[in-house]
This record gives sequence, C-alpha cells and structure tokens, in this order.
Amino acid sequence: MIARDRIATGELPCITPPVRMWGGYGIGRLCVVCDKTIEHSDVEYEVEANIKGETVRMWFHAACQSIWQLECARAAYLKKHGYDYADDMRKLAPRAGKTG
Repeated sequence: MIARDRIATGELPCITPPVRMWGGYGIGRLCVVCDKTIEHSDVEYEVEANIKGETVRMWFHAACQSIWQLECARAAYLKKHGYDYADDMRKLAPRAGKTG
C-alpha cells in the first residue's frame, strides 16, 4: 500500500514510459518506495523521468520497482474507468485515527 498511497498523493509519480532505466547492484541509495537502503547485494533500478520539464532520477529495489509499475498501471486503469483513488484518500484522511 505504500506505493499506492504515494502515487495517490503525488509523492511518487507514474511515468509511462520512463526516459531511461538502468539496473545493477545497489550502492547505498534509498528506495523511493520503501525508504530503505538498497544494499550492495541488492539489485537496484534507476529510473530517469521527465517531470514537468525537469529530469528526475529515482532508485528502486527490484521488487519495489515492479510494485510501482503495477500500481501505476492500476491507477491508470481506474482513472480510465472513472475511479479517483486520490479523491477517496482525501475523503478518508479526516477519519484517520478515529474510533467508534
């Protein structure tokens, strides 16, 4: 749900397709999905994107990058069919933490 929520709030953009993408072993950067270090023994994906005219680079664990792609595809599908997940998140936000 981390990727889904970050996409819905605009914290994590959906880029289709990315400008460039590289893969290799991690060098200690933070993953943009899970905020954990991509260790030297982990596969790392670096994604270059053009967002509002600026070149942005994002780093992912291999699994987190796959989750991000799936969640972006899901968001595009739902948007195409009239469902706005971000709008639902805004409606639920005031209720967070309330019981009963």
